[in-house]
Amino acid sequence: MSSNQQRNTNDDAPESVDGPEVSGSSSDEPEAVAETPVAEELLERLMRLQAEYENYRKRVAREKREWTGRAVEALVLDLLPVLDSFDRALESAEGATDAKALQDGMSLVMRQLADALAANGVKPIEARGEPFDPNHHEAFLSRPVEEGEEPGILVEEILKGYRMGERTIRPTRGIVTVVQERKPDPESGSEDE
Repeated sequence: MSSNQQRNTNDDAPESVDGPEVSGSSSDEPEAVAETPVAEELLERLMRLQAEYENYRKRVAREKREWTGRAVEALVLDLLPVLDSFDRALESAEGATDAKALQDGMSLVMRQLADALAANGVKPIEARGEPFDPNHHEAFLSRPVEEGEEPGILVEEILKGYRMGERTIRPTRGIVTVVQERKPDPESGSEDE
C-alpha cells in the first residue's frame, strides 16, 4: 500500500493530539488536567498574584487619597494666617475713620495671600500688553485697534489668570485688540449680497 493510500484510509480516524493520551471521556479532560500537581500550583500562583494585585491597587488608591489630603492640609495651613489677618482687618475697620490705614491693611493682607499662594506654586499670569495666547488667555471682549497698537494684543485684564508650575489653572480674561472689518456704507450705495 502506498503512503497516499494509507493517508486516505486514516482520514476517517480521529487525529491524535500531541502529548500523552488521557483515558476517559472528553468531558473529564479539564478536571483531569486541573487535578495535576503542576496545574494546582499554577492555579494557586494565579490566585495569589490576583489577590496581590488587588491589594496593591487598593493601597495605591489609599495612598493617593492620603497624599491629596496632606497637600490640601499644607495649603490650608499656609492660608490660615491670611484668614487671621482678614479677621483683624475687619475688627479694625469697624471703628476706623482713616480710609488710608484701612487700604494699607488690605494691601498687606493681599500681599500675604499672594505669598501663601506663591509658596504653593501658584503665580499670576502677566498678560497685559502681551500677544493673545489661547492657552493662557480668554478673550472676554474685543475692541478695534487704535493708532500705534498691534492687533491681537491683550490690552486690559478683566480677571487675572494664574498658573501652577507650567500649567494654567485659570486663564486671564481680558480685552483683545482686533482689526475691525469695514462695513459698506449704506449711503454710498454699495451693499454685500
